[in-house]
Amino acid sequence: MKVLEPPTDEVMDYRGLSVYLKAAQGTLRHKVMRGEIPYIKIGRSVRFVKKQIDAWLAGRSKGQQPEVLHD
Repeated sequence: MKVLEPPTDEVMDYRGLSVYLKAAQGTLRHKVMRGEIPYIKIGRSVRFVKKQIDAWLAGRSKGQQPEVLHD
């Protein structure tokens, strides 16, 4: 019997990303519209790959003032 391993690339919707980043969903929607945050489209749905979000956050914190996400 083969044991299935958990996926390494967790995919989140706006609600999941909002919880993960502790930011308002509206703020995240604006960032998507302005192309400021990595996302993928599945049909008409927007999804976020945790690994890409983590890399985006890491890139923002190196040598820059971290951006504060306001509600």
